[in-house]
Amino acid sequence: MTSSADEVKVGVLLDRLARGEPGVLGALFDVYRSRLRNEVAGELAADPRLAARFDASDVVQEVFIDARQQVDWFLASGGRVDFWIWLRGLARERRLKFLRDHLDAQCRTAKRQRELPDESAYHPAAPGDSPSAAAGAAEETERLARALQRLDVDDREVIRLRVTEGRTNPEAASLLGLTPAAVAKRLERALNRLRVAANRTGDTDP
Repeated sequence: MTSSADEVKVGVLLDRLARGEPGVLGALFDVYRSRLRNEVAGELAADPRLAARFDASDVVQEVFIDARQQVDWFLASGGRVDFWIWLRGLARERRLKFLRDHLDAQCRTAKRQRELPDESAYHPAAPGDSPSAAAGAAEETERLARALQRLDVDDREVIRLRVTEGRTNPEAASLLGLTPAAVAKRLERALNRLRVAANRTGDTDP
């Protein structure tokens, strides 16, 4: 939480920003930097796919770059969007971009696993896994990853929170700014779209 002094400081800086002093954006961002970093760190820690690949400080720095690039949009909102809510939205978009990059890398890895050279027969197989089972698992991983990429950001996010992270509807609702009932409906629609996308991906595979 920000202190009363910080709230006064934010109000003054927002007025200066609205009057055309873009240089104060850095000072505004600094008020929330620690809070944003803690929130990003918590989100990364909850997603093992990202925790080992990205540091919260790096994400926060990327968010600041995004904020500088999109500050005109924030100003155009005329105060209808809270500055902290805007920063959280930018952090969410940045995290989703990192997740997409991770899934792309996962797809490429799965593809390389399916395209082993002839001498792959000399490499030991994973214990308990037959070559056909390993190939099938890799194909399924790639198919689902490609299907997820066909969904929009909101669909991917609700699937990540509810399915991947195992959060409850109320927990996901607090993160997405929705009601638990709305989260449940969005998840149902997202899973249906994922199923359709996965089927289409399978149909178009060579």
